[in-house]
This record gives sequence, structure tokens and C-alpha cells, in this order.
Amino acid sequence: MRLNCLLFNILLCILLTWGGLYAAEIRNGSLWLEISLHHSSQVNIRQTGSANLTDDSGIYSRDVSSDIDIRISGSPVSHYGIIDRVVTAELDYSDSDDYSSRSFFAWEDSTLAIKEEHIYLLDMSFTTEEAATSFARENRIASTMVYNVPMSGSTLEITDSSGRKLYFESPVRLRANSPLSFDNSGLEYSGEFIIKVIGNQIQVNHLINLENYLAGVVQNEIGNGAPLEALKAQAVAARSHAVSMLLYNRHKNDGYDLCNGTHCQVYKGEYLQNANILEAVLSTGGEILSYNGRAIDATYHSACGGKTDSSQLIWRGTPTPYLMGVTCIDDAANLDLSREEDARRWINTSTNSSGMSSWERASQTWTRSIRLSTLASNLGLSSISRAEILARGQSGRILSIRFSGSSSKTVSGEYQIRRAFGSLPSSLFFIDGRYSINSNGNAVYELGANLRIKGKGSGHGVGMCQVGALRMSRDGADYREILSHYYPGTLLRTDWLNYE
Repeated sequence: MRLNCLLFNILLCILLTWGGLYAAEIRNGSLWLEISLHHSSQVNIRQTGSANLTDDSGIYSRDVSSDIDIRISGSPVSHYGIIDRVVTAELDYSDSDDYSSRSFFAWEDSTLAIKEEHIYLLDMSFTTEEAATSFARENRIASTMVYNVPMSGSTLEITDSSGRKLYFESPVRLRANSPLSFDNSGLEYSGEFIIKVIGNQIQVNHLINLENYLAGVVQNEIGNGAPLEALKAQAVAARSHAVSMLLYNRHKNDGYDLCNGTHCQVYKGEYLQNANILEAVLSTGGEILSYNGRAIDATYHSACGGKTDSSQLIWRGTPTPYLMGVTCIDDAANLDLSREEDARRWINTSTNSSGMSSWERASQTWTRSIRLSTLASNLGLSSISRAEILARGQSGRILSIRFSGSSSKTVSGEYQIRRAFGSLPSSLFFIDGRYSINSNGNAVYELGANLRIKGKGSGHGVGMCQVGALRMSRDGADYREILSHYYPGTLLRTDWLNYE
């Protein structure tokens, strides 16, 4: 529903004044971030100690020493506007009655800086995102210009185990003296939290410095039993990747800086944390990888299967000098895995799995099965009789494949191909059975009712291979050697945060 201009101006007068949808900050030279933990209409928080709740002004504060339930008091109302223009400003959080503000990350003078931008809206407002999007579409305005107007005055009702009710305006800062868990997740988190209303949902964020965040990431990405040098390499890669994710600003409209899932990096607080994890983070404190003065996107994956791949090929982007692909297992060095025969030969080659954990061994060679009818259904086709592999990357991963049957369909992208076959570990595979090489040099498979698939590797194949990092560390390589192998031409640095 569209609101009139007078009401819209009233709404602008009560725009959020606590500094935008999210607020990373720098404390004593350290970067503090809001990490998304929970997003729902109601939240249950379990604790064994006590917690302090404070409103944004810092004036109203209460202590609670039991489990608490949090919900939005009354009926939450969302308002959406259409962005007219966005102006970069100094990060001063000054009040205004004619714009909203939000912070974002930028790379300036070879450092990461937190900036602020002012958002000026057209003189109209909508009560639903659908209405705003419809208006934008009808007026040929990009859907990215639809903006969820952050509102003050949303009241949170907080109930303790005795039934006592407390009321706070969003956002609320919670400081706990013991670990907390949310909605029986089984995961525990310590320290500071920000609880706010985003749209008609409660958003719970962990406010944590970057180093402590990494101590909740490393073990969930490579395992807490990895050799120390591999853990150090993972810590630097994860720190670098986090900085690059901040620069993408993907969550600047969501009310937090980074999510806690694979879209950013898996973060589970103190789960599986041990002394080696803490040592890996502490001993590499502040180190990121850079190339030509800029933080790199130190992407990584579980297992390349023999060679890592080019980011340009896997994600169809521009060439990235430090992500062009390297040999991970020496026996694969002289094979051209973009050729079908070499890829098949390599997949059928046994590799040394001595000293590997079960998940590492599982990535070395794997088999899967899928019914042809299921594959056809996944592709939206009524029948399939043939598959032609159109392109493989330098790691051997299939980049494009064409299916023929009731009609023809081409699937491009390693992730989309894996999904089509029922979520395969990687797209480095071949289909058992009859095939031929056509005049274009492509493998053409005649498909039966049941397909048996044989492959290697796990994940997209770009950047650091975690199985390879583990192998190198067991062979005596230190973390610097591991990182320079997988990200050639990059440099380690610690002077990347803009304190001003």
C-alpha cells in the first residue's frame, strides 16, 4: 500500500537515529563486527549466569538472571521507500530529518575504512516490499533502489522465567557474564550482543572483534584437529576472506556485517574451540593477504582433487592473478585435466591418503548414483538420452554440459552442474558407461536408466585447497609456504585497518 507524502514526511521524522542498520566499529585498534546469529519473530535466550540489557541511549538498563523470551510488542510495521540518491558522508552519525544513514566498508589508501552514506528517498512510502517493488517495476526503477526504511520506536517485550516483563525500544545491547544459547541451538556464545527489529523480525547479532570471530570460524572450516601450520594458514585465509566479504557490503541492508553460514563463513562461537585454534589465530594476529596493495579474496574449498582452478573459469569473471590455479598433487602436474581422457585417467588414479582424516579420504575418490528420470526432473526435462561435456576447467571440473532428449538444455557453472546431478561433492567427475569423442573433442555420453558417477575433490576448486594445506603441513611446510603456494604473488600484512 502506498502512503501519501504528508505521512511519509512524518515517517522520515522518526527515522532511526542510532546510526543505520548496522554499525561495525573500531575499538582500540581492533575491528568489531556484528555477526548474524538469529532472525525470527520470537527469540528464547538461555543462560546460566546473568545479563545486562541496555537501550541505545544507555540510560535505561536492567539485569536479568534467568532465561528470557523476546518478542516484538504490538504489531510490527514495516515501511519501504524508493532511493532517490545516495551521498557518501563523514562517519559522524549526525541527526537529520531528511535522510536515512547506513555505514559501509571501503578500501582507501590501502586500508579498510568504515564510511557512512546518506540515503535520500523519493516522497512516497509503502507498507510492503511487494508494493514498493511493483511501483519500481512499473516506473522502470531498479529493484535494488527499494529500501526498507529503518524505524525507531519498535518495542521489544522481554519476559524472564518469573513472568516479569521488561520493555525496551530497539536496538538493545545485551552483555552476558556467561555463555548464552538461542532457541535450543546447542551452540554457546559469550560477550556482547545487539538485538534489533528489522522489518517484522527480531535480529540477534554477536558484537565481537575480528580475532575472536576467527576463533569461532577456523575449526568449523578445516577442523579443530588439523596441524598447527594448517590452522594458521586457515586463520589468515579466513581473516582475508572476511575483509573481502566486508568490502562486498552484501549485508549492509540486512542489519549485520557478516552472516554465520557458508555465504560468508561458518561461525559457531566457542563450538570445537581448543588451544591450537586460539594459538593459530593469536600467532597470526591481524595478518591478511594482499595483492597490489589491496586485501585479496582468499577463497578456499575442501579438496581440489589434484589441481586448483581459475576463478575466471569457475565464476566467469575477470582474471585474478593470485587465483589462476596451481598443482596440488605432483602426480597430476603433467596431465591436462581440461581434456576428457586426462580427466578420466586422473579420476581413476589412486592417490596417497596416509595420515588423512575420514573427511579428507572421502574427497580423494568418490562415486554416486542417480536415476536418469531424477536427473531429467532436476533439469525440467521429460526425458534425456545423451549428455555432452562442453568444457572442463584446468582442475578437470566440468564447466558446461549439454543434455539432449525431449529437448536440449545446457547447464553452465560447476555449482549448477553439481546440483543437477543431486548435489555432487564437485564437478570433477565422469559418467560410467558408453561415450565417444566427437569432432569438437567433447565427450558424448549415451545415458542409461541408472547413472554411476565417479569423481574426485569437494567444493568449487578455487583458492586454497584445505586437504592440500593439511598435506603440506604434515610434510613440514609452514603457513607462509602454504599460503604462497595457493595464492602466488600475494603478501602478508597487518597495517590494513584505517583507525581514523
